[in-house]
Amino acid sequence: MRQFTADAAHELRTPIATIQATMENKSQIEQPWSEQEIENALTTIERQNNRLSRLVEDLSLLSRMENPAKTLHKQQALVMKLSSCNLNELVSDVVEGFSILKIAATLKLTADIRVRQALYAIGDEEHLGRLISNLVSNAMQYTPPGGRVTLVLDRHEHYAIIQVVDTGIGIASEHQARIFDRFYRVNSDRSRQSGGTGLGLAIAQAIVQAHHGSIQVQSELGRGS
Repeated sequence: MRQFTADAAHELRTPIATIQATMENKSQIEQPWSEQEIENALTTIERQNNRLSRLVEDLSLLSRMENPAKTLHKQQALVMKLSSCNLNELVSDVVEGFSILKIAATLKLTADIRVRQALYAIGDEEHLGRLISNLVSNAMQYTPPGGRVTLVLDRHEHYAIIQVVDTGIGIASEHQARIFDRFYRVNSDRSRQSGGTGLGLAIAQAIVQAHHGSIQVQSELGRGS
């Protein structure tokens, strides 16, 4: 709890300090701001406010995922809206959604669906989509231009298997046990520049656990994950 509190405070401090510095800069200048200066300041404040909003939303989601009984007692189906989810469509939709992003132009992003018939799972479609998206986003973020990210859908007996395979920079063995911890970043500067909250993999793990699944990583430095 002490570590989480310290990490959360650290993540909140940067956007708050940026907003405060922007406003203090205005108060220290005697002459009125130009229209361009006003526009730049508002853009900065909006960007940092969006970062704070994403952080609060992610923390709120984690809290709800970890206290489903308490939350459901207050408001039915707030956490899990269970239905029969077509995983083939989910995987295809995620790849299609990421393909239009600027970063995708520098990578080869593909879906590898290895099941002949549509594969269904009982779960919350929105959360499962968020799970897959978080993993793909993380893979793309740490894969250099010219690399590959492949989203695989397979099955083993009565389990669905979803893999995100990349040719990225890889994760050192000493970090692999902690990458699903909240706010843990192997490369802090790179992760923050991407606009991430440091909670993507923690949310992925919470969603997997809520669906009675398991999640793990296999990685080698310089050879991908």
